[in-house]
Amino acid sequence: MKRGITQKLDFGKKLLLATVAMAVAAGAMAVGLLSAPQTQAQSAAAATPKFEVASIKPCGSQSIPPGGRGGGSLDSSPGRVSFQCMSVAEIIRRAYVQFGDPPPLNNPNLFDSQMITGGPAWVYSDRYTIEAKAEGTTTTTTIMGAMLRALLEDRFQLKIRQDVKEVPAYALTVAKSGFKLQPVKEGGCTPPDPIGPNRMPGSGEKPLCGCHLGRNGPNFTFDSTGEDLGRVSRTLGALILHRPVIDKTGITGLFTFHVEFGADETTVMPQRPGAQPAPQAEPSDLPSGPSIFTMFEKQLGLKLVATKGPEGFLVIAHVERPSKD
Repeated sequence: MKRGITQKLDFGKKLLLATVAMAVAAGAMAVGLLSAPQTQAQSAAAATPKFEVASIKPCGSQSIPPGGRGGGSLDSSPGRVSFQCMSVAEIIRRAYVQFGDPPPLNNPNLFDSQMITGGPAWVYSDRYTIEAKAEGTTTTTTIMGAMLRALLEDRFQLKIRQDVKEVPAYALTVAKSGFKLQPVKEGGCTPPDPIGPNRMPGSGEKPLCGCHLGRNGPNFTFDSTGEDLGRVSRTLGALILHRPVIDKTGITGLFTFHVEFGADETTVMPQRPGAQPAPQAEPSDLPSGPSIFTMFEKQLGLKLVATKGPEGFLVIAHVERPSKD
């Protein structure tokens, strides 16, 4: 098979695709796709939820916020969403990356607008205001995911493909000493609003679920609260190691833990374009701690092994200026 073979996902046609072969060995990768029966594809297309009302209007030049490929603002609540003067590329990132189902393969940079490529220049420069309302109290995840994708494909004639390349990665595996965590019960933490902002829990309230990178003197802290190892892997890749981290443990369940580690040339720095800046250190007499690799193995019974693996990137294959309301 050819190295770096391209996997194409045509979201516009709503085809159900199943991966039938994936192998990574000696620097070669094979990815095979098999289309599902047409009747299943038609059924899935018919079941795709759509907005009851949706308005798309270009922003005047006086309304365009300065700077970046993104810009603009977003407001969402159960049953509605409002994009104010946001670039089409940023809206696409929300629908296909942050709320993708599934998101790009093994790509940890869910908040990086640079991973959307292709398409005409106006996709990144022109801003649009989108006001959309769904029936009932549809969840934010459905509105920002499946419903927003359907709107983009209908009104912008958008077609997206996923290119898969072999890149340096880490595999998260169980160390020889054995896995050292016990799963926690589901419901022990409060799921955060996926687009925030989120209020910090008060005394006696459940903590927010999720993974968080913090700072303690010269060291970094990494906390997981009620998350599975797949989410832990993606957060490690996005915030700390800046390359895909692929969960190879085979361990299911939700886990809560706290790890403190010292930064080195493999962690935290450098930042990928668009990544959130790492928290700054406060003056401290604390010594620098062991690496994230050492602490994961010693404290959690997990080992991070350097390897190569497939990573997905989204490419705009076709897009048109939106149809009028």
